Amino acid sequence: MKSIFLVFALILGAFSGHSQQKKIKKTVTVPVSYSNTVKESQRIAKIKLKGHVYDVYQNNMNTLMSEQTPNDVLIEYDFTFGNTKSTVANIQKYATIKGKIAREGFYKVKGDTLILTVNYYDPYHGGALTESYVPDKKGWLKEVKSEMKPIDTDTVSEKYIKTEIMAAPYLGH
Repeated sequence: MKSIFLVFALILGAFSGHSQQKKIKKTVTVPVSYSNTVKESQRIAKIKLKGHVYDVYQNNMNTLMSEQTPNDVLIEYDFTFGNTKSTVANIQKYATIKGKIAREGFYKVKGDTLILTVNYYDPYHGGALTESYVPDKKGWLKEVKSEMKPIDTDTVSEKYIKTEIMAAPYLGH
């Protein structure tokens, strides 16, 4: 009887010790796609990167940026998986604030790389943001390069928003 009790205690101890060990949980990160491509969107192009097909839609957005008035325009490019409305990337194509151009966006395909460029014009600074994307094995676009360069807004025409000159007070030193 003692030996049965001893064997039972050893087995119980082994199982309880094994169940208290930390288990390694494998986390899988899946990129999130969002669907803001509206039904009125126009499909303007179909591009192919590393065997994956993407559609390019042009959206006239109903919700504007905070500085915009109802007379202003906001147009975006949405990049979706082929024949779906699941957006994998988007940029602003064209935006105006008080009738002057605030954003201009472009895209181009170079080899298996999608290059998105947006030129920003506002009263505080002007810049060109260039982002490069390549598809992974499952077709999700991964950003491989992001670069911001300044734009001299003094040299652009009057149809763009120009940088305001901020005057600092003279402290008399």
